[in-house]
Amino acid sequence: MRALLFLLIGLVVASPGAAAWRVAESAHFRVYADMSATDLRRRAELLEDYRTLLGKFTTAQVDEAAPKLDIYIVDTMSSAVPFGKVGPDVAGFYNAGDRGIAAFATKGEFGQKVLLHEYAHHHMFASTGQSYPAWYVEGFAEYFMTATFFPTRVDFGLFDAGRAYSLSQQWLNWDRVIGRETAKLRSADVLMFYAQSWLLTHYMFRAPGMSEKLNANLRAVAGGTDPLSAFKANVLPEPRELNGPLKAYMSRMTFSRLTRKGPETAMVTVRDLPASAGDVIMLHAWLDNRGGEAPDPKAALARVRGATARHQGDVLATRTLALAEMYWGDKARANSLLDGLLAASPGDSDLLRLKAEALLAADARANRGEARRLLVRAAKAAPADWRALHLYVHTSDIERGPVDDNLFNVVQRMWELAPQASGIVIDMATVLVRKGRMADAAKVLEPVAFAPHGDGYAALARSLREAALAGDAAAFVKRLEEGPPKEVQETAEAK
Repeated sequence: MRALLFLLIGLVVASPGAAAWRVAESAHFRVYADMSATDLRRRAELLEDYRTLLGKFTTAQVDEAAPKLDIYIVDTMSSAVPFGKVGPDVAGFYNAGDRGIAAFATKGEFGQKVLLHEYAHHHMFASTGQSYPAWYVEGFAEYFMTATFFPTRVDFGLFDAGRAYSLSQQWLNWDRVIGRETAKLRSADVLMFYAQSWLLTHYMFRAPGMSEKLNANLRAVAGGTDPLSAFKANVLPEPRELNGPLKAYMSRMTFSRLTRKGPETAMVTVRDLPASAGDVIMLHAWLDNRGGEAPDPKAALARVRGATARHQGDVLATRTLALAEMYWGDKARANSLLDGLLAASPGDSDLLRLKAEALLAADARANRGEARRLLVRAAKAAPADWRALHLYVHTSDIERGPVDDNLFNVVQRMWELAPQASGIVIDMATVLVRKGRMADAAKVLEPVAFAPHGDGYAALARSLREAALAGDAAAFVKRLEEGPPKEVQETAEAK
């Protein structure tokens, strides 16, 4: 009987439906998680359903050639930041940087809502150069993150008790919420900004006669009008008069419902990841998306070496170790490891890109030609790999060197593929300035310059936009080379 019990336990552990690290791949997503294949498939199907929903209610045009969004679903957020820190109340976040774009969320219901919120941002900013008021950026995401899917309907814009509770406190002045001063909000005011943005968006979507005014307002902002001026001209001349109508609306708030025959069929494939994934997948996710960011590189390298040592010969572990050695350790070893991986998979576009990066990290001047040849091969193998294009672009000096039409076109294509990445947007603005297209450069910078979260890139983009609007190419390049203001860098590091 005891032997039979052990046998049954073994069968459960080995079952294809049991929890283990897997990836579900659909038309637009790759979802990584240690959960059953059935549950993971449902997550991917829900994301495709959500993407379709957003497409019905926004003019954002997502480039169908854009790479799939990588999403990691974890037990705790601390595992998503193995070389950093995250607050105990964080259930998810979205990272769109020069190295990669990915989203991370916990498995629970709240984590799912946060993931939908963050994907709404990703979807909204997929339109190149499209600018939105900060309140609408956050309000839109808050409105749609409540989406609940049923076979023949989707309910969204549901009541949010947390935001409603915040609104029982003293409200912010509406000029601050609607205008372009969100980057100057105190941390204590951020929750109220989100709450007021949620309520205002809800009101504009649902109250009679307001959707037309909202559309006129959004068109004005997209055309270059200051958000506060646009709101006063198209919605309400005195925003302070919003309090009464909004409080009355909140007492009788409704929600949106989309009826349908059924969800569109999503093709999803699920495959098991190697046994090493339990030890290294989140280390790899960090290195793949954030590069060499780490408060203690020596400790980070030691951690990766220890984790990968248990999986000699494993492809995922070897790739993870190669990245760690490239950023923090033995660059010659990184190149050797990548050579071994390429020998087994010579057409792997990711490996071609990583090998080029490793060569540049070892000796950028001596290896520039070989790196560029590898990046051309990577781009041919995966035309949507904007990261290969980014590395290729930065083997040239786009700030002061020649920018011919071919180089300009490469920058433009990577911007079309990844307009959510702030560094890519700044690269696009830079080559526009180099071509003398100052107004276009200023317009391209707006989504970053006035982003609600206002990081170091936002401060830099605002400074660059001022130079572009002034028609001062020399000041633009100077500010670009200086980088974000020192106080902004220090604030970002403190966070």
